[in-house]
Amino acid sequence: MGGAGPARLVGCADLCLHGGGPDRQALGPLWEPGVSGARIGLLALVAALLVLPLGLSDFWIFIAIEVLAFALYAISFNLLMGYGGMLSFGHAAFFGVGAYAGGLLVKKAGLSSLGAFMLVMPGAMAAAALVAVAIGFFSVRRSGIYFAMLTFAFQMLLYTVALKAIGLTGGDDGLTGLRPPGALAVPANYYYFALAWVLPSVYLLHRLVRSPFGLTLRALRNNPLRVQYSGVDVRGHQLITFVIAGAFAGLAGALFAFSSGNVFPGWLNWTASATPIVMAVLGGVQSFLGPALGAAVYVVLEVTISGSTEYWPLFMGLIIMLLVLGMPRGLAGLLARRRP
Repeated sequence: MGGAGPARLVGCADLCLHGGGPDRQALGPLWEPGVSGARIGLLALVAALLVLPLGLSDFWIFIAIEVLAFALYAISFNLLMGYGGMLSFGHAAFFGVGAYAGGLLVKKAGLSSLGAFMLVMPGAMAAAALVAVAIGFFSVRRSGIYFAMLTFAFQMLLYTVALKAIGLTGGDDGLTGLRPPGALAVPANYYYFALAWVLPSVYLLHRLVRSPFGLTLRALRNNPLRVQYSGVDVRGHQLITFVIAGAFAGLAGALFAFSSGNVFPGWLNWTASATPIVMAVLGGVQSFLGPALGAAVYVVLEVTISGSTEYWPLFMGLIIMLLVLGMPRGLAGLLARRRP
């Protein structure tokens, strides 16, 4: 990072954010207001997640797995947008690459036994991270709308590859018949498998945004020129963030692929990148767990409304629009205001 040590990074970030004091929002607990209350709420949430499958049918267990995957997906996106100020129109590229990589590792590389399957998720993360390095190397050289359009262009390139490389990706048909092996084929067991990946991932991302690296990232969002003049490698910092976000989005994609049983090229299409944006804004980009809350509400709304009417995209859009207009800081902001 241009030779800047942790103390220098923190000092630079403090100046850029507040002229001194640390950024409490970046360094605070998982749910920002009230440290003790946040910890109690977090423990209750983890306990609820651990017992959740006990009272659910297989259908709702699959929905719970989808919520877990998309919660991680939305949090990884918010690392870019909420903490780094980088609005990406191509984050679905990494979700899709992770999903395809996981499917290909099982179908083509033979990692279909229970033991070998444990390598699939790290492999999916590695594949997404490698793609993120390539895309990020060029994209972080630009900012604002130019950054957004570059990520969009690279995603559409990957979408075209997924459509045309029929021998590898299955083309329009995608990869089908993806099921976890052995005991993981039981929905409740796969739920716990997914939870065992998602919880540590969320914890690591939270530690990241609380670290000197994360504080400097927030400073880069607010005042990149001042940070650059302080000797920080701005592009390097942004590239590392881009790769980390891409890797965890890839993990989310792979987890979801083996829950849904399929991977389709549409997961790489430009419309798919709207999903994490909506989830993050709905939940609240100013809270670490806000995007996860937005993901849960989004998934449950989609399942509920799509089962009631063929015009569900219209109603879904209207409901989300009203929620966002009525809660500018998202659901997490609304909950924070209601706290004593």
